[in-house]
Parts: sequence; C-alpha cells; structure tokens
Amino acid sequence: MSSESPNSVVDTVVLRYFLLVGRVDLLVSLLGAPLGIPRIVFDPDEGDVPDAARSEITKSVSYQQRVAVDPARDTTEQGDASRKAAQLAGVAEMHQADLLVILDMTDAELRIASQLVSPSGCKAFGLSFPLGAGEAACIAIGTTRDLVVATDDADALRALRTIAPTHPYERIRKLLMRSAEIHMISKVDANQLHAEMQRLGFWDTISPFPKPKTKGQA
Repeated sequence: MSSESPNSVVDTVVLRYFLLVGRVDLLVSLLGAPLGIPRIVFDPDEGDVPDAARSEITKSVSYQQRVAVDPARDTTEQGDASRKAAQLAGVAEMHQADLLVILDMTDAELRIASQLVSPSGCKAFGLSFPLGAGEAACIAIGTTRDLVVATDDADALRALRTIAPTHPYERIRKLLMRSAEIHMISKVDANQLHAEMQRLGFWDTISPFPKPKTKGQA
C-alpha cells in the first residue's frame, strides 16, 4: 500500500472509464501517483460481501461477471461483459502497484458527505437532487484536504463550486485534451478514446477536439 499522499481524489465514473478503455496510465500520469480513491469507490479489504455492501467499482465487476454467464444474454453481450469485468478488475492491480491509495473519511468529511447524499441536506449546496455516495465522498475529501477533484458529475461540480468556487477539478474530456496537448497521445487518439468511452456508456457528447472536415464539407 502506498505511503505517499495523493494530489487528487477520483470518483467512480472517471476511474471506471479510464479502466474500461485500458488507459489508466494516462490518468496516473496526468494526476500524479498515487491517485486518491474514496473507500466507497474501491475497497480492497471488503472481502466476500453481498453486492449491496460492495464498493462501487467491485459492484460493477460483480454485475459484469453475472452478465458474462447469463444464459439469457447472447454471446456478444456475454463476451462484452467478460471484457468489461476484466478491465474493471484491473483496479486491484493498480492498488497492488501503489498507483492508488484508499482514503477513509474523517468525521468532518462524513458530515459533508452525509449532507450531499441527503434529499434535504443537498439543497444547502445548490442541488435539487442528492449526489451518489462516490461523488459525495470525493467532494468532501477534496475540499477538506485541498485535493484536485476528478469527476464528470455536473451536480458534484455544482456542489464543489458552492463550497469552494475556485477549487481545482478535472473532467474526462479535459484530461484527454491535456494528454494530447502535452503529446502523451495524439488528438486523434484522444477523440478515439472519448468515442470508445461513449460506446461504453459515457454521456459526454462533445469530442475533445474538432474532427477534421471530410472532402466535400464546407
């Protein structure tokens, strides 16, 4: 387990999609190792527990593993789920390689997070609907410990601006753009990774870079 302090705290969505496309190396290079991960996002110590008690990434792994052997699914769905499960399970290797550190919330952070996940408490942060547990933990930990917050949740970013208007944050598209701007990957690669994330369920519809016009376009 890494003894270094992280510079960032990463939520489930950001970690999930970089895992799914097999490019967590970009995430680590851009944010610095180790990545800070709330225990609710990934808990390497949870053991054999019911799905409801699992951390968010391992819950996703368990779901994909079930789909992969579900006789009601066709072979394409089963194969896709098997690949997703394997990619997401790579988070354990990251932990073993000291590329991430698990963050437990302090009492003060738990109070902030509990407000953010509460239908009534979240209104103090300018929200109409509560955050998910992973996003709430990231905001609570990030603002309390002055860590860069990596999230693509619009409501989480709204809460972040309410707590600390100038607090640094990262989004997936922004990370892909920066990786191309500093020549870690090409702009074409950045767009392709973004498109693959979209295919896998990511909701951002704007490509990191404008696509070249094809012949015949004005």
